[in-house]
Order: sequence, then C-alpha cells, then structure tokens
Amino acid sequence: MHKRTTFQVAATYVGAVMGAGFASGQEIQQFFVRFGRLGLVGIAVSALLFSFLGWVMIDLQERWRVANYTVFFEGLFGRRLGRTLDWLVSALLLVGMVAMISAGGALFYEFFGQPRWLGVVLTAGLMVLALWFKGEGVLWINSALIPLKFLFCLGIGLAAAFLAHPGEGEGLPVYRSHLINHWLLSSVLYVSFNLTLAMVVFASLGKEVRQTGARTGAAVGGMALGAFAGVIGAALLRFPEVNGLEIPMVAVAGKLGDWPAFFYAAVLWLALATAAIGNAFSLTSRMVATGRISYTAAMTLLVGVSLAFAGVKFSSFVGLVYPLFGYIGLVVLPTLIYRWRKS
Repeated sequence: MHKRTTFQVAATYVGAVMGAGFASGQEIQQFFVRFGRLGLVGIAVSALLFSFLGWVMIDLQERWRVANYTVFFEGLFGRRLGRTLDWLVSALLLVGMVAMISAGGALFYEFFGQPRWLGVVLTAGLMVLALWFKGEGVLWINSALIPLKFLFCLGIGLAAAFLAHPGEGEGLPVYRSHLINHWLLSSVLYVSFNLTLAMVVFASLGKEVRQTGARTGAAVGGMALGAFAGVIGAALLRFPEVNGLEIPMVAVAGKLGDWPAFFYAAVLWLALATAAIGNAFSLTSRMVATGRISYTAAMTLLVGVSLAFAGVKFSSFVGLVYPLFGYIGLVVLPTLIYRWRKS
C-alpha cells in the first residue's frame, strides 16, 4: 500500500511538471540549454529543489489536512493575500489547460497529418474521462501514462544522445526571454513556476495523497524530473541544429528515424494530455469549493472553454508567461519553507 502511494505520488508529481513544454524540449531549451553546459548544472540544482520542496509541500498539506488549493494558499499567506494568489494561480491553470488542449490539435495536424479538430477532441476526451472519476481517476491515469511517457522519452533521448550523429548548422535563433538572464536564476524560476502548479494539483487531491509514502513519492518524483531534464538537455546540446524549433525533441527523435519521431510525438501527446488533466481537475475542485456550481457543471464549462480557443505558440508562451509566473512563485518558495519549519 505504501509503495503504491509512493509510486502514484511520484507519477503525479512528474505528470504535473512534465507537460508538453517539458517533453517537447521547449522548456528545457528556454530555461537551461540556452546557457550551454552551465544549464546542465542548473538542471541538477532544480532536481534537488524539486525533491526537497516536494517533500515539504506534501508534509504541510498532510498536517493541515488540505482539501483544495484555496485552503492551502490561505494557510501559507493568510486570507487576503491567499485569495489574491488563488486568483492568479486559477488564471495560470486556465491558460495552461487551454494551451495543452490546443497543442493537441497542432500536434495531430503537424506530425500525424490528421485534422486539427481530431487532436483537440481526443485530448479533451481523455481529460473528461479522467475527470469523470475525480481524484482517483487523476491518480490512476497518471500512474498508467506517466511511466510510459517517461521511459519512452528517456529512452529516445539517451539513444539519440549516444547513437545519432549531429547534423550541421546552429539551427534557428532561440527565443530569449529578457526575464531570464542567469542560469541559476533560471533554475530557481523553473522550480518556482512548476512547483506552484504541482502544489495546486496535490492540494486538490486532498485525502488521496494524505497517506504514508506520499512524501517519499514527492522526493522520488523530483529526482526523476531532474534525470529526465538532464537527458533532454544533453540531447539538445548535442544537436544544436534543432535550436529554435517549436518541438525540438521530435526533431532529435527524428535522428533515429521516422518511427522514433512518430512515437515520440505520440508520447508527447500523452504528456500534454496529462498536464491538461491536472490543471482541469484543480480548477474543477476550486470551482466546486465555492458552493455555486456542481462538479459536472464545472467540468462541462471548462471543457467548453478549452474547445473554444485556438492553439498557442509554445516558444513565446514558455519564454514569457512561464518566467512571469515563476517570479510570482518566488514569494511561495520561502513562505513554504517558513511555514513548514514553524509548524
């Protein structure tokens, strides 16, 4: 039982962070690879922070018996500031959910040669399936899909790094956000942004993660994130000709042949689907907690909003919105440690 909880929490942690931006290589390119080999050091720093802060986050949520992220933020910052952060995070979750579903449409169109609407509908359909079973559904779908995409993407990255031959050229210019200008700051911002999202997912799961083994699962999940980010970073450094692409890791997989690229794109779809599920469940739980809307109505509303929007360009989204919310999250990290030490 404890091992299952550890595994589920670790998988959910990886799923909360490892969205389309992560598995596509776009986030790793923006936050780490642009700094060269120092970026790999930054990945190691981020892995340690993910593990430690993940443990702290689960421990606090267990002590406070958190049922949704509004309660958790109010516990961290008090009612007034907690509500402000609540609204900011809700906006971030909504934008992220819409981006993931829109990206599903773009992926089906660009890499599978299928209609854009098919990718949007299938991504939204998988999200609805997971949401239908509520918290247990989120945990189980992450437990089933996260190891698959983690192992496959890790395998492709390692195989490309060691077996494929680099091409010629330096690729396209990489979008460089003016909000990030140092590798260490970039590492902290990356953890800050993603930990806030993971915090929201775990807080929304409530009693599902208040079990023995959950804290260990968060620590294991943090190290797994670091290992995977390190492989992606090394692969992108080895193949500079993929710089500037919207989904550089599919191009890296293409170094091994058409089929590895095809399957990597398929696994990438699972990555963005699980990220959309985590965001949608957190938002649904938040809306239900107001007492003004039922779970089914909230779920239906969110799916409708997602289907109403077009795709989002990853490079500008990752380079601008993610660091911005990372700076906002810098308030969260020290407060999280302070409250943990105090309690």
